[in-house]
Amino acid sequence: MRYSIHDKTLAAKKARILINALVDCAKAGVKSSAVTKKMLWGISLYLECGSFTKENWQTYHRASDAAKQVRESGDKDWKRNVTFEHARPLGVMYQMLLDERATLTLERAAFIIGEYPPVLITTEEELRMAKLGFKGDGAPEQRYAEIPISGFSLRSDDAMSR
Repeated sequence: MRYSIHDKTLAAKKARILINALVDCAKAGVKSSAVTKKMLWGISLYLECGSFTKENWQTYHRASDAAKQVRESGDKDWKRNVTFEHARPLGVMYQMLLDERATLTLERAAFIIGEYPPVLITTEEELRMAKLGFKGDGAPEQRYAEIPISGFSLRSDDAMSR
């Protein structure tokens, strides 16, 4: 997690509010929905990029080797061939919150959400992952086993130091 939920910025305050709302939803046993997934998406983006708005694919550092090649190809429509993929699917993240709802805290929820930041991959890699049965399930290391990645770990640096 490159950005803290404890910073003094408005974005950090917004992240705390959203995470607390997700914790409350999980503790109440609220099922996963489009709303909870959108909240997870935004928080995940904030924890890695410091912003809730769309990430900059041109400069995003967590990209598969193939996605980097597509990005650097010079093709002006290169963005059609890549996708922003959550290393740990949003549904899995929320299920983890539900599973830990009895003891879930703001910090633990932030850790679960930020442990595996999103990765930019090619649409071909996404299709291959889906064919292997990893569209919305599986451990990140299993899901990305067939995708060459260099220059970063699937887990956030902060998660690896714990």
